[in-house]
Amino acid sequence: MALETERDGYPLKNWWDIAETLARQTFQVRRKNCRGTAFLVSQGLEKDSSFRHYCFATAWHVINDILDDDHFILFRSHDKLEIGGDTYRIMTARLGPPSFDLGFLFLRTVDNLLCPKDMMPVRGLKTFPSLGENLGWYGYPGSLEHEPMFCRGTLACFKTNPHCYLINGLAYPGMSGGAVVDQYGWVVGVISEWWQDGSLPQIPGMLQAAPSAMIRHVLEDRMKASVIDSRSQRSSES
Repeated sequence: MALETERDGYPLKNWWDIAETLARQTFQVRRKNCRGTAFLVSQGLEKDSSFRHYCFATAWHVINDILDDDHFILFRSHDKLEIGGDTYRIMTARLGPPSFDLGFLFLRTVDNLLCPKDMMPVRGLKTFPSLGENLGWYGYPGSLEHEPMFCRGTLACFKTNPHCYLINGLAYPGMSGGAVVDQYGWVVGVISEWWQDGSLPQIPGMLQAAPSAMIRHVLEDRMKASVIDSRSQRSSES
């Protein structure tokens, strides 16, 4: 399908540039027996302190795996950064109903993980990707020996109960929780799992992704956090 050269003030980007941005924003979640993926969606500074507060979005089943252990590690292949954490020191939040595989992980650390202006913005309720549109996602396959992967596919279907996207594409175990992005540099969803429906024939290569609108709604309306918008930064610099 033909794409506009610009959408909502954001120009069409090269997929390689998008993959590099996701590499800085995405972390592998490690525990004893399971692996998952999470990505930064918001951050803030603690007043009169060197500590920073980070909010990661991921699939809720990845957070459930973390809570089964006492300790976990966030790892970023981009710069080999490792941050260890105790589960009793973190906060988590489930977004939406139980059938909605999406959640937040909140981490407090002195580490400076990423400059806010380098974070991809999150799409809200007003704009959705189009059917047949190319999408990309970045995640960490389960084995520690594997490097992270950036994959591409097309949006095949909008689904309800729960609300999700069905995407024609490839992902491996451990990539759940990774961001799904469009070619304009917006996060549009979160990889959940392979799509299965017992009443329909199995379709190989069909991924299920939770829409990003719930992330933005909770950040802006519940947490009163600002979503990074590089358009305003560009206009202020010019």
